[in-house]
Amino acid sequence: MRPDVRVGWLCGLVMVAACVLAAPSARAWCRTTTSQSPPPAGMCPTGTPLAWRRPCTRYHIFGTGSATIPLPRVREIFELSFAQWETIECDGVTTPGMPSLEAHLAADASLCDQANYVVEGPNVSTMVFADDWPARGFDPSAYAVTTVWHNTRTGEIYDVDMEINEDGRVYADCPSPTGCADGRVDLQNVLTHEAGHYFGLAHSATASATMFASSPPGEVGKRILEADDVEGFCNAYPPATFDGAACNDTPRGGATLRCGPVEEDCGCRVVGARESSSRGGLFAVVLAAMCIAFRRRGPLRRVLRRVAR
Repeated sequence: MRPDVRVGWLCGLVMVAACVLAAPSARAWCRTTTSQSPPPAGMCPTGTPLAWRRPCTRYHIFGTGSATIPLPRVREIFELSFAQWETIECDGVTTPGMPSLEAHLAADASLCDQANYVVEGPNVSTMVFADDWPARGFDPSAYAVTTVWHNTRTGEIYDVDMEINEDGRVYADCPSPTGCADGRVDLQNVLTHEAGHYFGLAHSATASATMFASSPPGEVGKRILEADDVEGFCNAYPPATFDGAACNDTPRGGATLRCGPVEEDCGCRVVGARESSSRGGLFAVVLAAMCIAFRRRGPLRRVLRRVAR
């Protein structure tokens, strides 16, 4: 099933989330890439695959979390969801084992209620339960939208924000393996899927996979990864990827709990520059170079959509 196509901005650059379908090989997983164009039907997107380039990252839950699940349990569910990916054992590769990738849930609450990234400044990976979904302009059928901020040249992930749709949705900690049959949405089912996007995976064409693009409300099957999910993750983070690397989860540019200022046009507009001034010409070139560098960093947004049982 085709994922929703979203457009994200960072410093004037439009990044379009490519449709992710099955690759022509036996695999069904795909990785999110820097591509700005949808791939041909049945193909993974071209471009540089996205991935974190450091072993430890940090994220924060905004405010008091969900309206329907106590915050202590919400925190536990986040940690359970991320642990599915962090504890993967990669088989069939040169060096079996875990990739040693960690996502730390911070103790302090985020004060930023939206996806936000400051190019040259401190940032916060924020996880927001949003009851103003229509105002955010997202697909009403989406359970959540994950925004992946990255360098569009290298594919390095810098920051990830997650917005969870609580507009008319009731999230629950559904029983396993039966799930919820009353229309409530299993939070762990949704978060395990979104955590895959956090680590740079795109949607899978395998219907039973955690990274499949849609889910009925009370499903709990996405809590447990399938072989397809594991293969995609191990492709992104082979064992020993971060061996010897220091674990520092401070965001690139420093840490904050608040949203940063919105940077329009990268500050690249030179107003009233003197054409006859060599200094003015150099100033304009320097600013243009800064703008090009900023434009190499952009967001992709991924969604998990609701389907009827």
